Amino acid sequence: MAHYFITGASSGIGAALAGQLTAAGHQVSAVARRKQRLAALSKQLGSFHGFTADVGDAASLSTAIDKAKAKSGAIDVAILNAGIYQPQDGTKIDPQIYANHMTINYLGVVNALAGLVPDMVQARKGHIAIVSSVAGWRGLPKSAAYGPTKAALISLAESLYFDLVPHGLKIQVICPGFVDSEATAVNDFEMPDLISTDSAASAIISGMQGHNFSVNFPKSFTRKMGLLRLLPDRLFFRLVGKQTGAF
Repeated sequence: MAHYFITGASSGIGAALAGQLTAAGHQVSAVARRKQRLAALSKQLGSFHGFTADVGDAASLSTAIDKAKAKSGAIDVAILNAGIYQPQDGTKIDPQIYANHMTINYLGVVNALAGLVPDMVQARKGHIAIVSSVAGWRGLPKSAAYGPTKAALISLAESLYFDLVPHGLKIQVICPGFVDSEATAVNDFEMPDLISTDSAASAIISGMQGHNFSVNFPKSFTRKMGLLRLLPDRLFFRLVGKQTGAF
């Protein structure tokens, strides 16, 4: 059985992943900022070890990764899932909110990679899945702070593929649609093809067992978003604006 490392595991997709992976017999090490949530999961799940850390703090995360390796051995698979989402009104720009998204969603992944990649390269094996979003495929209303971080993660994963696959690593990027979680609970609009965190976790685990670089779900939604990516800009803005009520 493998040793999995998950960021952002105190709730949502991360917690669902921890539950399903431990149930399958894997060792799971996880980090999050909410110590009490991690403690509750530790009592609930077998083979689970939680470490309190802020992914935006490189030193804090490095310490947590070292503790995870000391506790359960080399990390075989990393699912870099931690993230925040705060809808934004583009007419009222608060730079700190945008900076917070970049620090957690993007640099949080970079900070984790710094602690994971050297050992995997040396061992010439390892599996890293970076959780992005279909919100990174094209700009969407209210997503000016969130969407660019997810687009950056897709580009990061693509770039790392060239660098790391020759060293024996497996690199994937995960792009979910709408998932019913604490993060999306703040949305004040109907979310099409909404799925549960358990369904999302199952899709991620299934996708990671395959060979596709990009794992996208649910297909009922990602196929539509895929088509929107191909539309000319004028038509894209008109259709999405009308559908979402932006204009």
